[in-house]
Amino acid sequence: MLSKPMPQKRERPAPFGVVILILLLLASAWINHSFTHPQTQVPKLALKKDPYPVLMMSPTPISTPLPSLPFAIGETSGILWNLNTHQLLWQLNPHQPGPLASTTKLMTIYLALHQLPLHRVLKISPNAAATTGSDMQMAPGDRFTVKQLLYGLMLASANDSSVELAETMGGHTANFVSEMNHEAAQLGMNGTHYADPDGLSQNSVGTAWDLSIIAEQDLENPLFQKIVDTRLTSIPHNPVLRNLNGLLFIDPTVIGVKTGWTTQAGFNLVFAATRQVDGHSVTLLGIILHGQMGFPPEYTDAENILNWGFSRVAQLNQNFPHQGTFKP
Repeated sequence: MLSKPMPQKRERPAPFGVVILILLLLASAWINHSFTHPQTQVPKLALKKDPYPVLMMSPTPISTPLPSLPFAIGETSGILWNLNTHQLLWQLNPHQPGPLASTTKLMTIYLALHQLPLHRVLKISPNAAATTGSDMQMAPGDRFTVKQLLYGLMLASANDSSVELAETMGGHTANFVSEMNHEAAQLGMNGTHYADPDGLSQNSVGTAWDLSIIAEQDLENPLFQKIVDTRLTSIPHNPVLRNLNGLLFIDPTVIGVKTGWTTQAGFNLVFAATRQVDGHSVTLLGIILHGQMGFPPEYTDAENILNWGFSRVAQLNQNFPHQGTFKP
């Protein structure tokens, strides 16, 4: 006789509270995994290369707003950085555009140092030799090495050298100017537009902020440092090539960088100095633009700004001794 099959028990659904508990446990485990094993993907915004991140950093606390200079200056725009920490110490209308004059050449030499072999010999073109203003006494057909032209470019602010370098790199100055503007955009020099390689044109305009960008880029190159810190040298057709930056002859701590003058621009000065502060070597970079009283008064302004800036660094180091004021 066959046994009657036993009725199967129907599984009862889990109580609602149990389901909620399980979901909470799973969520907790997922959150814990996310914090202990963070995703390695970088947000797309962070992948975009900052063209000039260093000047945006302020590792040492600074007062807001920045302090004003305790003395008057004759320029309408300026800026001062501590290059060791990339800390902004002072600014005056730093984004105000104006004619660059020969500070334009800071971009010309930047590109030349990245593109041209130093010992390459260049035959001077008639166009370069005919360029007016500061020059190296060139004649068409003369031969100079790239390195010699770079010394002329920075010390004598030679416009003929600037044009020769531009023609060599771009084939034509217009092509080179396009390259200058492209590089400026890459570096984040958003207030700058170049119209020529030497700054004779009033349409070569920029800001103190942007000049600090290109000046620091240049100062990272050891040869540039050596050139702009040279007071006197000799090259062909120029037995005594004297640096036009008179601040070098006034202050032995000054290490460059570049003067510029046209009627439209007034007197422009990019300057840097290295001094000891609390036993550490500190370099400050400053820019003052559009002075109207001549370079001797502008050098006095720059010297006063440097003295004030180094005192400010020492003061900040005392107030914030654990903030890493000095680069290791």
